[in-house]
Amino acid sequence: MKEREALNADQRALLESLLRDVGPRLLAYVRKAFGNRLDAEEIVAETFARAADNIAAVTASTRRDLYLLTVARNLCRDAFRRRRPDLLPDEQLHDRPSTTTTPDECSMATEERQRLHDAVTMLPPAQREVVVLRLSTDLKFEEIAGLLEIPLGTALSRMNAAVRHLRKDLDHAHASKRA
Repeated sequence: MKEREALNADQRALLESLLRDVGPRLLAYVRKAFGNRLDAEEIVAETFARAADNIAAVTASTRRDLYLLTVARNLCRDAFRRRRPDLLPDEQLHDRPSTTTTPDECSMATEERQRLHDAVTMLPPAQREVVVLRLSTDLKFEEIAGLLEIPLGTALSRMNAAVRHLRKDLDHAHASKRA
């Protein structure tokens, strides 16, 4: 492992600024893409450690947020390879407080979240990645395409296919429940 060189004051200020401005969005993306908060925090910490190690590349980047998102995405992929790749985090669908008032409504909302989780889990990885990026970050489709190094039309078609797939799966699950 290479020894980390000391950062100067400007470089430290840049990393602190990125941590403050991009860190929360990065954490939200990693939580939705990878899993629980502790794993996400570790990946985000490693992202910033790698940014410190490659401060020249960060400084030279015109879109530092996309640079960090790319590093985090690669770290997520590495982590997925080390664990079962078909797992998606349960925690991401339970982050929001319930607005239901009765136990029955709460139970129905939990079932709906589980169906959504199951449907997202079944998406092909390329579609799932576009969906998670779109819903967990403030990125536009042009930015997602750049991050994934794919044409804009491909990013849009993956999202469109994912939405169609989710609608079909959720409609089928809803129809089966009524039957």
